Amino acid sequence: MAKVIKRNIDVALAIGIGLLLLVISIIGIQKMVVVDQADAQTTDTAAVTVYATVAQTIDISVSSSALNFGTLSDGSVSATNTNFLVKTNAANGYTVTIYDVGDGTTGGLATSSALIAAPSGSVGSTLTAGTQGYGAQCSTTDSDVNIYAVYNDWTGPNNVGPLATTTNNFTSSTSATAGDQSALYLRAAISATSTVGTYEDTITLTATGSF
Repeated sequence: MAKVIKRNIDVALAIGIGLLLLVISIIGIQKMVVVDQADAQTTDTAAVTVYATVAQTIDISVSSSALNFGTLSDGSVSATNTNFLVKTNAANGYTVTIYDVGDGTTGGLATSSALIAAPSGSVGSTLTAGTQGYGAQCSTTDSDVNIYAVYNDWTGPNNVGPLATTTNNFTSSTSATAGDQSALYLRAAISATSTVGTYEDTITLTATGSF
C-alpha cells in the first residue's frame, strides 16, 4: 500500500513538474512573441535617382530664302535684304560666318559667262552707280550682337564687305540667346557695259556655337 501511495505521489510529482515546465514554456513563447512584435519593422525607404540631359543646340534661320534685286540699272545702286535669327544654349555664344558661290572661284553675282565680282579677303569697298560691284552689309538692334567691322561700315549706305567662296566672320555673341536677330543687306551696281543676262548667287550663313 505504501508503494502504491509512493508511486502515486511520484506520478503526481512528475505531472506537476511537467505542468510547471509546460507553463514556463508557454510564458517564454508568449514573451518571445511579444518581443518579435515589438521589434517588427513597420516602415522602409527606397531611393530613386533621376537623370536628364540637355543637349547642345544651335539654330539659324532666315526670314526670306530668296532675294531679288530686280532689274539692275547703271544709274543706281540696288539693294535687297533679309533678317536672320540665331538661337543657341551655348554658354559662350556663337559666331556666324558668311560665304557665297559666285562663279565657283570668285565671289559675286554670276552667269555662265560673266561675273559682277564682290570684294574679297577682309577689305570692303564702296559701290557707286555706273561701276560694277557687289557686296554685303549687316545691321542689328540686339546689343549683345557684334558685327565684324568690314560689314558694319554705315558711314555711307553703299559701303559693302566681301563675299568670297571661303568663309568670313560676319557676326558673333558671347552668351546664350533665345533669339538674336540681325539683317543681311546685299547691294549691287552695274556699268553701262555690263554683260546682259540673269545673274545668280547663293549665300550661306553658318552659326557655330561656343559650348
